[in-house]
Amino acid sequence: MLLLISGCMADRQVSRSFYYWKPEFHLDAESSKLLNTLHSNRIYLHCFDVKWDAEKSKPYLLNNVVINKDTQLSKMDIVPVVFLSANCMTQIKANQLKELSDLINKQISDMSVNAGFSWHEIQFDCDWNESNKDQYFGLLNFIKSNLNPINQRLSCTIRLHQIKYPDVSGVPPVDRGMLLYYNMSKINEPGTRNSIYDPEVAARYVSYVKDYRLPLDIALPVFSWGVHQRNNEVIAVINNMNLAETRASNLFEEKAKGLFTPRMQCTFKGVSFQETDRLRVEEISPNRSLRAAQQIRPFLKDDNLNVALFQLDSANTARYGEEAFEELYSVFD
Repeated sequence: MLLLISGCMADRQVSRSFYYWKPEFHLDAESSKLLNTLHSNRIYLHCFDVKWDAEKSKPYLLNNVVINKDTQLSKMDIVPVVFLSANCMTQIKANQLKELSDLINKQISDMSVNAGFSWHEIQFDCDWNESNKDQYFGLLNFIKSNLNPINQRLSCTIRLHQIKYPDVSGVPPVDRGMLLYYNMSKINEPGTRNSIYDPEVAARYVSYVKDYRLPLDIALPVFSWGVHQRNNEVIAVINNMNLAETRASNLFEEKAKGLFTPRMQCTFKGVSFQETDRLRVEEISPNRSLRAAQQIRPFLKDDNLNVALFQLDSANTARYGEEAFEELYSVFD
């Protein structure tokens, strides 16, 4: 039996990739070298958001990524990613879906032509629910109808609660799902210590993954952030904040691991803190990412698996390094 399992795993084809979610797309020499060393050629590139204009009662596009035309792009496998706000999917009417689909398709087409890259997959990121699934799935069907079934496919992100309750959430009409194995807990819930990844929370959902009615890829966290609270409300999430630099600043007193209070009114990483504020630093270390990978691996059943890390960023690379990334990818080989 052990030999059979080992043989099955050896036959799995694993692709390596990163997400890129910044206002401007630029691959510096360090990032290019990292991608080459890791044999990672695919980038899930956040292109723009879709939100709801309440005054005009219609959706609109914003936060278009700035892409400088680069010869590297033509050599890479770029997957455009579109973020859809759940509120937009709740508010939109059925007769507006086709128009939004056309608007999205045109925007992606224009961006790819102007930036000089081609694509064979488009991905949508939306935390849909039972109340707006019909609108969201309707939009996905319109998008899919415009794709070439021979060489273009549609994917979307999937969250753990959607995995566990498919009869409630529905299963989206896409070719593949990308399971986001992070952001598991409510960021503003009292008692939350790490909303990015909590193995105990994940354990409540992970066994349902193997039975999901879509082939799944996996996205793992390699990032950290700070949760800034005032009067018991989250007022900001500060990207790329880690424990070492927060402690080294000497601006905060650490009440418990990762939980800080300002010693006085101060500014840190461009953010103003009042003395009564609270700061929770949520860090995903290489060991914690590795634990997440090992936890989810036995439940991913597809023979062709794409492993994506969120995200490609110099701060994350500095904390992890090539060896830690390689170890993380290798869990799935």
